[in-house]
Order: sequence, then C-alpha cells, then structure tokens
Amino acid sequence: MTNLYTIHNVTLRIFPAPPEIGYAADEARLAEQGNDAFGADPDGLVLSRDWLLSAGGQEIPVYAAPVTSGGPLSFASFEYVEGTEAIVLQAISAKPVHSVQIRPASLQVTAEAEGQTVRIPISGPGKYIVETNGDLERPLFIMVHAPERDVPAADDGSVIYFGPGLHTVSTVELQTGQTVYIAGGAVLRVTVPEGEVPDVESDWAGKKLYRDTFVARHASDIAIRGRGIIDLSMLDWHARKAALIQNCERVRIEGITCVGTSHWTIHLSQSKDCLIRDLLLIGYRENSDGIDIVNSEHVRVDNCLIRTGDDAVVVKAMAAPPALGGKDIRVRGCTVWNDKVRCFGITGETRTDIADVIFEDCDIVHSRAVWTEELGSLCIIVGDSGTIENIRFENMRIEDEQRYAMACLIFKDRWSVDQAAGRIRNIVFRNIQIPAGVPSLFHGFDEQHTVEQVTIEGLFADGQPVGKIEQANFRMNDFVKNISFSTGE
Repeated sequence: MTNLYTIHNVTLRIFPAPPEIGYAADEARLAEQGNDAFGADPDGLVLSRDWLLSAGGQEIPVYAAPVTSGGPLSFASFEYVEGTEAIVLQAISAKPVHSVQIRPASLQVTAEAEGQTVRIPISGPGKYIVETNGDLERPLFIMVHAPERDVPAADDGSVIYFGPGLHTVSTVELQTGQTVYIAGGAVLRVTVPEGEVPDVESDWAGKKLYRDTFVARHASDIAIRGRGIIDLSMLDWHARKAALIQNCERVRIEGITCVGTSHWTIHLSQSKDCLIRDLLLIGYRENSDGIDIVNSEHVRVDNCLIRTGDDAVVVKAMAAPPALGGKDIRVRGCTVWNDKVRCFGITGETRTDIADVIFEDCDIVHSRAVWTEELGSLCIIVGDSGTIENIRFENMRIEDEQRYAMACLIFKDRWSVDQAAGRIRNIVFRNIQIPAGVPSLFHGFDEQHTVEQVTIEGLFADGQPVGKIEQANFRMNDFVKNISFSTGE
C-alpha cells in the first residue's frame, strides 16, 4: 500500500478521496438533513466545507455527514504507521476559532487556536473530537488508526476486494473463509437496484426491507475489514443494515467507517467468537444503532468511535429460550457521542438471560437524549422476561449527560414481547465519573421482579468522590433491593 508520508520521523498513511466525491450541492440542506430522522440524504457522502486537515503539509481528506443535531459532522481518518514522536495536525475551520476543546477529556490533549487554525498534537493512534467556541456545532472527528497488518492481496481467491475509488454495491454474502476487504480510499455507495425484490414487503414502520449490505449466515472464519468507507446515506429508511452476521463463528470486523446508516449498522445475531475493533460509525436516522450484540457469546468490541441516531453499543436477547441470551461479552476503549437514545448497556429486548458482560475504560463525551425515561449513558433496560446478571461497568467516564448516568429499569413498552417481567441482579458500577448533579435511575417492576444486589464502588462527580448514597441523586422505587455504596477506596 502506498500513500506513505514521513513527518519528523513519523510515518503516516493518508488515503485520497475518490475523485467522484465532491461537495454538497446545497450546504444549507446538508446542515438540516439530520433533523429528518427517516429521510435519505440525496447527495450521499460529500466532502466537508467546514474543516481542512493536514499533517506536515500533507492534506488529509475531510468528509461531512448529517447528525441528529448540530451538524453536519466532519470526519477524517488515516494511519499512524510508525514512529513515537509527537506531530501536530493542523485543522482549519471555515469560521473563526475563539476556543477549542479536544475530547475525550481523558486524552488530556491541549490544542492551540489562532484565527481559524487549530493545532492538535498527537503521538500515536487515537480517537479525537474537536469542538470549538464552546458549542456542539459542526465538530471534527479524527480517527487515527494503528498500522494495518496482514493486508490481503487483491487477487486472493478468498477475498472480496474493493480497491481505492468509488464503488456501487447492493448486497454481498460471505461464505466460510471469506474476507471482504475495503481498502483505504475506497467508498462503497450502497444502493437498491431497480427491480430488487424486498425480503420483507412492509415492516413495523411500513418500510421495505432488503437483504443487508454484507450478510453472513452459518459461516465461520469470516472478516469485513480495511480502512475504507461504507456509505448507506442514500438508502431509504430501514432498507439495509451495513452488516448482518447470523449464526456465525470466528468473525472479525475491523477498521472500516460506516456513515448514513438506514437501519442498524453492525448486527451480530446468535454468533460467537467475534471481534469488532477500530470502527468509526456515524448515523442520524432513527434505528441507526451502532453495534447490536444479539443472542451472542464470546464477543469483543474494542476502540470504536461512534455517533449514531440510536443506541451506540448494546446487548440484546431477541430470540426466546432455548436460544442463548448472551454471555462473555466485553466492550472496552470506545468513545461515544449519543444524541438520541443510550450509550452502553443491555437494552429493551431481553427475552433470554444475559450474563457476564463487561463495559470498561470508555468515554461518553455527550449524551443528550431526554425524550423518555429509559435513556442515559450506562443502562440495563429490561422489557421482556430475561434475567440480566453479572454485568460490570468499570472506569467509565461521562463528560455530559442530560438524562441518567446509570439506569437499571424493568418495564413494559411497545417493544416488549413477553407478558412476564424480567429481573436485574448482581450489577457492579466501579469507578464511574459523572458530571455533578446528574441523576441515576433504579426501578424494579414488582416484588417478584426486582433490581437487586447492585454495587457502586467509586462514584465521582466533577472529579470529586461522592461519599454517601444520599448525596448520589439516585431515583429508586420500592422494588430495588440491596444496593451497596462505597467510595471504592
């Protein structure tokens, strides 16, 4: 792979944009597109007019994508291939910059602003969000990937290879042993060809469902990887997911970017031994979940940057017993900006038991949804009859939450299938950083269906330890039992 540049003893790999990708035909319409929770973006992926980005004088392509509020969002990605020295990225805003904040705050990166220029020091792979002038309008997301290893050859018979450039795709089915490779500089524009017959003529929202973009069923040793972009923004609402992995084993999804999702982005269903790593996911439409881990086991999600129009990374159990609900799932090192629903946790569809799930070392930079109760940063939401137990949230950093920092809730809503209620027990929240004054919610269903044995070890509000449960702003009903609260020291 080429496009290597050396800057102060550091080697970067920068991927050029396909020449067919231009600017939005109507910038005002692009800015308003994210207000439409259902509609397709008629332009598809475009270049950003809000930001320019470079390193050592080498331009890095910056794209624009609608988001639920304050958009469009601009994003760029490249590889930090070699070197340990710090370099400075130069980001030029279309507007004057009076102040700048680099998130997540845990990175402790201090940028300099002068005129319209922001200088951002980096010293390796990472996920950076640039906010200016103290507001959330038109941020810049920068995904600095680690160097890619074991890049497959384009002529490998087991590889479905998309090289640099613009490609039009509809649906691709992976068989055992196959890899989809989307090279850096490749943009896959997902369409529904005229005459394609839908798998479902009308779903619950009255929309046609077509076969998903990348589909694998009853396969093993498969991968979807690379540094390219999957653009689903021109699809009708619900038309296709980016990837459906069903009844599969030994799955790897790594390094890609997905934008404009019309439905769930990455959907694992009844699968095991799955690794999802280093993804950049951006969506604005309702139901554009980031990563849904459904009735699956032995799953690892690592180092993703996500802003979508629904849940970010969640575990569900939509299949009834005797199907496995979910177990041995670990999510770590992810950064989330949530406009619409929840950031991390177990959510809603819980027909079967889920156990042994860990969320750790993640950052929530913004969580802004307020439209209903079951929203927030760290959530266990039970809408069906499953028992959810042995779940741990540890070293989780919440910078901005408008609803609940932590939520454990058993209830019924329009998505509930089972008449019986579920249970929540043996839950640990350890070393949780929250903004001062943000509440948490703990609500059981009745005397037999309770939230119980919840341990909070180390809760910090604006960096200060919360010493007593009475100071923690917890909202609890009568069906919560055995909450243990300590400073974690």
